[in-house]
Amino acid sequence: GAVAKWAGIAILLGLAAYLAYGSAELVLSLPVKEWDSLLAQTPFLLLSMGADYLRVFLVAGAALVVSITLGYYLATHPRANAVIAPVIQTVAAYPAPTYFPLLVGATIGFLVTAFPFGYVELYVFILGFLSCFYYVFFDFWIGVLAIPSEFWEVMDNHELGFRQRMRRVILPATFPYLITGISSTINSAWAGIAIAEFWPDIVGNRTLVVKIGMMKFIGENLASGNTAAAAWVSVLFAVVVVFYGIFFTRNLMDLARRRYVVEEGVYAG
Repeated sequence: GAVAKWAGIAILLGLAAYLAYGSAELVLSLPVKEWDSLLAQTPFLLLSMGADYLRVFLVAGAALVVSITLGYYLATHPRANAVIAPVIQTVAAYPAPTYFPLLVGATIGFLVTAFPFGYVELYVFILGFLSCFYYVFFDFWIGVLAIPSEFWEVMDNHELGFRQRMRRVILPATFPYLITGISSTINSAWAGIAIAEFWPDIVGNRTLVVKIGMMKFIGENLASGNTAAAAWVSVLFAVVVVFYGIFFTRNLMDLARRRYVVEEGVYAG
């Protein structure tokens, strides 16, 4: 209802305000000269934030495509599901940063030669993907398994192909699951990308560092002791996150609850 809606908005705003408070307090205590420096850097920081959002959406998009394809396959092939699903669950139990250096150590020699100007971005993509893929995969997979048998009978009787099943039944039926999974995926992608953009001495004396990125900016400035600059970009990011949560995630959640309830199709039939 309306009360729950506004309560959710209030909680979101409260959390964002709390997280931004420490950064804002530090920034507001700065002298005028340092403020001038921060304001002069703001256009570059917004560009860096845009670069990170592009990375996040690419990672989330790839995770969504893989999850839909693999999740549907496993849900409709019990034998493959019995083998592959436990493997994915086991790998998902380990935080990606714990084994990512091993992956880098095993592949960096090849990737530096094969992609001399893009291997860092590839590693950022890989760590972001490994950090977030499981959320949308498991939500979609469970959503497909939860589709009532009556819908499967209708699809079989009408001999619907993969694309028709997806467009007419599977995606609408699993939309609430997908929205939940995508929200968690985007949040976790940020965590993976934040680590990968600036990782000193990840293997030997090799450091992963991107050319431009908000998370790289924060990491480098924290490492050098420039907490004011890191706090300023955190404040900017907090503002964007609030608007994203209110106008994107919340609206999609509301849409999923209002229009995409698969059980209603059974009762209507």
